[in-house]
Amino acid sequence: MSLINYEELAAGLEDAWLMAGLHDHAVVESIQPETLDRTYRAELFPEHPEPLTDGWSPPWVELNLVWTPTHQLHAEGREIAPGPLELAWTYTVDVRSFDRSDVELLRAFNGAVRAALRRVAPDVPAPSDYIAVEVRRGYRMEEKPSLAYLQIVGTNVTDLSDLWSARNPEALREVLRDELIVVAALLHSLGETFAPGGIGGYRSVDTA
Repeated sequence: MSLINYEELAAGLEDAWLMAGLHDHAVVESIQPETLDRTYRAELFPEHPEPLTDGWSPPWVELNLVWTPTHQLHAEGREIAPGPLELAWTYTVDVRSFDRSDVELLRAFNGAVRAALRRVAPDVPAPSDYIAVEVRRGYRMEEKPSLAYLQIVGTNVTDLSDLWSARNPEALREVLRDELIVVAALLHSLGETFAPGGIGGYRSVDTA
């Protein structure tokens, strides 16, 4: 029987983000009736002033996990290939400086990611494509369309599939703790870059 099950995974994630200094604004668990997939979604934030203002929040991340019927059968000891087990991360950064180009914003975001990875693992070269990133703009439709919001959204995935064969009961929790330390470092670094002097600030791309 596998040491990984849904309950242990969910509990390990919550312990890990609390240890990393993050807190949740929402945790939603549901079952998809068509596929019987069990989904787990959490919105995680660093510590921040309360309350958040309209149109701005510190950089935050949405965590998504899909636990399939195949995962469940494998966890119960059935002889069945479980398939990939992944944590999907979506980072969102609100930008208040609308005059920045996409190139400047992407450079600043990627610079913050590299800085975070250097803090967490200074001896490991930071991969250039650790997070896939895009710039999103929302417009207010009036007499003349005007920019309503500007966000940078980055995504990446943590593959936990190798842990299906783990025999150490602490292996899963150790991996989750390590991963949430990286997540917290990323959010902290993005916060420094895009809000260094208070809400909505922006540090020069050259120093990001």
